Amino acid sequence: MDCILYIVISVLFAGTFMIMLELPFVSGSLLASGAGERIAVRILAPLLLLGGLCVPVFWPEYFKQMTDGLLATDSIANILPVGIATAVSAMAVRGFSRYVAVPFAFIAALAGLGLAEGNAIKIGEALPYIISWTAAPLLCALFSAMVYTLFAAWHKRRNTHMALMEARMLAASTVAALFLIPLFALNNSLIFNYLPSGLGYRAAVVACGCALVIWPVVRRLAVFTKWNIADYELDTNPQSVFSLMAGMILCFALFTSSLPGKVGLAATPLPAGTLYIAALAGISVCSRRTLTDGPEIIKGAVAMYLSPLLALLLAYCLGRIMDGEIMGTLIVLGIILLAAGIAVFIRHQSRILVDQQIARAHEQQVYSTRKSLSALEVRAEMTEKDLLNKLDLKRKELVDFAVGISDQKDFMESVYEQLKDVRSSRDGAEKDARTDSLLRSLRERMYFTREMNDFYARSEELHKDFNERLAESFPNLTENERKLANLLRQGFSSKYIASLMNITPKSVEINRYRLRAKLGLTRSENLINFIKSI
Repeated sequence: MDCILYIVISVLFAGTFMIMLELPFVSGSLLASGAGERIAVRILAPLLLLGGLCVPVFWPEYFKQMTDGLLATDSIANILPVGIATAVSAMAVRGFSRYVAVPFAFIAALAGLGLAEGNAIKIGEALPYIISWTAAPLLCALFSAMVYTLFAAWHKRRNTHMALMEARMLAASTVAALFLIPLFALNNSLIFNYLPSGLGYRAAVVACGCALVIWPVVRRLAVFTKWNIADYELDTNPQSVFSLMAGMILCFALFTSSLPGKVGLAATPLPAGTLYIAALAGISVCSRRTLTDGPEIIKGAVAMYLSPLLALLLAYCLGRIMDGEIMGTLIVLGIILLAAGIAVFIRHQSRILVDQQIARAHEQQVYSTRKSLSALEVRAEMTEKDLLNKLDLKRKELVDFAVGISDQKDFMESVYEQLKDVRSSRDGAEKDARTDSLLRSLRERMYFTREMNDFYARSEELHKDFNERLAESFPNLTENERKLANLLRQGFSSKYIASLMNITPKSVEINRYRLRAKLGLTRSENLINFIKSI
């Protein structure tokens, strides 16, 4: 009964951090791939997870033979320090990096407790595990990069439509999800086989029950973490997410089998977070896209070794305390806990600093936004005023146009009546005199003096800024030269300018030459382009 109680307490310590720190990397990858939204996956995921944990109960001999040799665990009856050491080391390393290697910490804690009880660890037997812990992330990076490269080559050769490719990737990710979940649980269930004989099988069943108890407590943090991974970190193309899942599947399957033992390695439980960052690094190199940065990779590598080292020391100290070696052990334990506290404090302070930087950046963004809004309001007000002025000018033009039509009509009617009178006149001298008077009136009317003055006035009003810059830059220009510059800027040809200014086309060319001289232009410079640039 005491052994079962110890298992429960140990799982509550270690299992909580397993769910919080390892499981989100698996569930977050499923959500990012789209498979996590499939009804079948959502129903089967919990069943596959629990089933993977319980497999050692039904197939104990196969799993037991893969984990024999590292630790003399038969003499370890009290495993409570293992759970405590795993939890404390996870908290300490979590202050430095989120890629806490909880499975490595659990195994190392068992080793530390064994050392405290006088069971020496042979270097030759421990070395395969240390090498495996190093080789696993490297293999995961290699597997993910290979899957990504093969898929990219296949897609390039097939030239599949984007919509069809998305559908195929979703189907492939769904199948991968149904492999990844049980393999993750099955691989981490190897932990139970490191417990004393007779406890590991019962521990698997107890762990499943404990997981149901732990889940409501840590659910919020685990759910937040997995959605953060899915929405932000893995917000990339489906090929990358599928390659990541495939690399993790191959690693979990490889190190849950007896194959590593044939090449000098060892079957061992693997941390999902460590494989996750390794897979991202491999895909980044292969795709030439930055899915993770260098500092994150370094933190993951340091946490991978720091987690078991700290757990081993803590479990050793706790074991010595339980054996009565209190003073010296308490000093060592105090130093370790102090270091862990400092790490957590530094992490907390860095978070506060980051939050302050985010707050300052937010304030700066708000200030910039308000400043931009004020500028937009000023521009909108000026634009509205400018539009109103132009609207008034247009209205005035319509009124003047109507008045001009009326004046033209009155003038034509007057000329018509006068011509009728001249035609009915019989006195030749009077007829000639009246005809000359009509010709003079028509001649004056042909000059359109009043209309031209109105045209120039409106043109100067519409191009007020240009006229001000022209007068400021070239104050020696005459009024006719300024009029010519205005007409050239508006795109009138020499023929129309001659008509508007009531001069000959030859005179327009002469005036253009004089204007070029006053503007200081060379032969290679375009007059109209220069005027438009003013």
